[in-house]
Amino acid sequence: MKTILISEGDPTSINYELLGSAFPLLQSLGKHHRIYLVRGAHNQTLPRLKALKTPIDEPGFYSLDWNPTGKTKTFVLGKPSKASGKMAYDSLLAAIDFQKEWGGDLITLPLSKEWVQKSGVKGFRGHTEALAEGYKRPTFMMMSGERLNVIPLTTHVPLKDVVKELKQFNWKELKNAITRSPYLHKPNIAYLGLNPHAGEGGKIGTEEMTLLKVGAKALRQGKLFVEGPLSADSAFLPGAKPYDLYLACYHDQGLIPFKLLEGKKGVNITLGLDFTRVSPDHGTAFGIAGKGCADPTGLISCLERLLETKTKPI
Repeated sequence: MKTILISEGDPTSINYELLGSAFPLLQSLGKHHRIYLVRGAHNQTLPRLKALKTPIDEPGFYSLDWNPTGKTKTFVLGKPSKASGKMAYDSLLAAIDFQKEWGGDLITLPLSKEWVQKSGVKGFRGHTEALAEGYKRPTFMMMSGERLNVIPLTTHVPLKDVVKELKQFNWKELKNAITRSPYLHKPNIAYLGLNPHAGEGGKIGTEEMTLLKVGAKALRQGKLFVEGPLSADSAFLPGAKPYDLYLACYHDQGLIPFKLLEGKKGVNITLGLDFTRVSPDHGTAFGIAGKGCADPTGLISCLERLLETKTKPI
C-alpha cells in the first residue's frame, strides 16, 4: 500500500477542477492506497472527501488540512491573489512536513511563482528549488514522458545568469541522482550545446569545450554513457539519433521541444530525493479556471507514474 500526498497548489487555479475530474480514479486508487490532499482553510472543496487532522493507517482518499482551525478564506477561481499565493506555498511546506514525518510520495499541483513571491516569500523559484531547501540536498528537474526524458541543468533563472549557474553546477550530485533514480537504468545520455550549433568548435562560444566538457567527463567517470555536445536546434528532429536522457543547458532549451512532443502526458519528476515527487507538466491556467474545460491528463499521468513498479535491476 502506497502513501501519496498531494499538495493543492494555488486554490484559484484549475487544480480543484483537475481533482474533481480525476475524483473517480482517486477514489478507486484509494481502495488500495492512502492518498491525502494537503489543503488549507478555504472555500474550494471536493464532494465526499473525508477531512483528517493527521494521517490514518487505512486506505482511502482523504483531505488532510494543515490548518484546520484557521479562518476560512474565500477564493474566486481565476482570480489569484497574495492570499492564494501564500496558501499555495504554506500547503507545499505542510506537505513536505507531512512527508518527512510519515513518508510517502508527493504530487505537487501547480502554483504561481509570481503570486507566491507577491505574498512576501522572498527568493521563491519553484517546487524543485523549494524541495532542495526543504530536504537540504541538491535536486534536479527531469521532464519525463512517453518518449523523452529531459533534465534542464539550470531551471528558473534569467537567461543572462545561465553561464554563471553552469559554472556552479554540481555534476557529481547529478551523476548520483541519475544513478539512483528508479526511472533511469544505464541511460544513453546526450547533452545539448549552450551556443548555436554547439559553439561551432569555439567560433560561437567556448562553453561547450570548457563547462560542458568537464561536466560530461564527470558523468563518464560515473560509468554513464554520454555523447555531445549536440546542436540543440536539431537534436529532437524526426530521424535524429534517440537518447534515453537529454541534458539541456537552460529551461526553455529543453522544455519547449519536450512539451511540443509529449503534450499533456509529460510529468515533472524530481531527482535527488529519497522518495518520488511528480507534478503535471502545465501551470495554473488561471485564464480557464472555473470554465469546466481543464484537462486532468497531467494529474492522471502523475498518479500512473507513482503506481508504476520501478526497481533497479541487479
